[in-house]
Amino acid sequence: MIKAQAQPKVKLKKPPRLRRQLRWTELQLLLMPIALVLIGMIIVVSVPHQQVGWSARDLWMTFVFIGLVLGSHLALIIWLPRSDQLILPLISSLAAFGLIMTQRLETSRTGNIASRQVLWIGLGYVFFLAVTLGFKNFMWLKRYKYTLMAIGIGLDVAVLLFGRTINGARLWFTFGPFSFQPSELLKIILVVFMAAYLDDKRDLMENSRLRLGPINLPPLPYLAPLLIMWGFSMLIVVFQRELGAAELFFGIVLIILYVASGKASYVLAGIGLFAVGAFVAVNSLPYVQTRITDWINPWPVGKDQGYQIVQALFAFANGGVFGSGLEYGAPYFIPEVHTDYVFAAIGEELGLAGTLGIIALFLLLIYRSFHIALNTRNSFYQLIAIGLAAIYGLQTFIIIGGVTKLIPLSGMTLPFISYGGSSIIINFAIAGILMRISAED
Repeated sequence: MIKAQAQPKVKLKKPPRLRRQLRWTELQLLLMPIALVLIGMIIVVSVPHQQVGWSARDLWMTFVFIGLVLGSHLALIIWLPRSDQLILPLISSLAAFGLIMTQRLETSRTGNIASRQVLWIGLGYVFFLAVTLGFKNFMWLKRYKYTLMAIGIGLDVAVLLFGRTINGARLWFTFGPFSFQPSELLKIILVVFMAAYLDDKRDLMENSRLRLGPINLPPLPYLAPLLIMWGFSMLIVVFQRELGAAELFFGIVLIILYVASGKASYVLAGIGLFAVGAFVAVNSLPYVQTRITDWINPWPVGKDQGYQIVQALFAFANGGVFGSGLEYGAPYFIPEVHTDYVFAAIGEELGLAGTLGIIALFLLLIYRSFHIALNTRNSFYQLIAIGLAAIYGLQTFIIIGGVTKLIPLSGMTLPFISYGGSSIIINFAIAGILMRISAED
């Protein structure tokens, strides 16, 4: 009897199941901005009435903010699960502080700024997701670097000719009740241009034969944009009367140039150029002289042009280590406290602990931006990420340094926290670019 030979069993492969990578780290970290905005807004609403009580009408901005945060998280789970999981919690925490402070600083003089801040934050999240999910890559920016730079400079010239002047600075286009500040967009354009330009010229990086005394100067292809940006920064100081933008733009150029070349001598040459321009500006431009005088000793003019600085110093002193508490300070004595001086309001009502917490969030955001730069294998993306980290770092340093009297004051916004539409939307767009780069293999 012949036995039938047993056939080997063939294991059928199960069809792969569609699995979404859940972003648990991001979800857990998002609990911080959600709790922060909920508790902070309840305090701001309850304290003026001297009782714990609120309604859905009082907290509608809080619910909108929480919806935006969770909606962005869900969108990243579905369409970009491999992107960085720290960027969204960090920018959401900073935006939560901004919403709380604008609600706190509402007065008859400022108007209903909190509801407008929610609008800007909502548009910011829309731009964040549009940039993150709407582009597969950013290599096309490299091909149009000169076009983008021409557009940026054209916008800056246009605002100089046709823009609106506020507090002596001509920086805004006005469209009915809305204003747009082109210099905010120019920050991103400058980073893209410098990253693309220097990435194309990497082969000349090591061939530096120009010398100025003991300093090695960049080859001419590197020296040209440095000189152009130096001249552009000086023109901003002279015609737009804006020290902060000049410091920011030139600082971005120096940082990207140093990262691309690895030579500190290039940075020293750039600092020397800026020092020469600053010396000329201080000795020839009256408003720059006033800024320097007020910075060195604001007390003799504490009732005049030094009033803002003096009141900010009083606010920090009154805040102490743990602050007076939300709604228990007097930040409304500081002019433009909701824009330029929001950090002083935080220092008064949340104290040294609160300001150090804000600084820690910015440091983590900058660190994470560098982390994204180090982990991408595309040299163009590396320079872009470094440049965007420089924007966050330099702008934060310039405004906090000016408010605390560490450096001369310049009118800039604190990213994500100060009231202002252009700044919030552009800073969210910067975070979107970083998220998109972080998802690249």
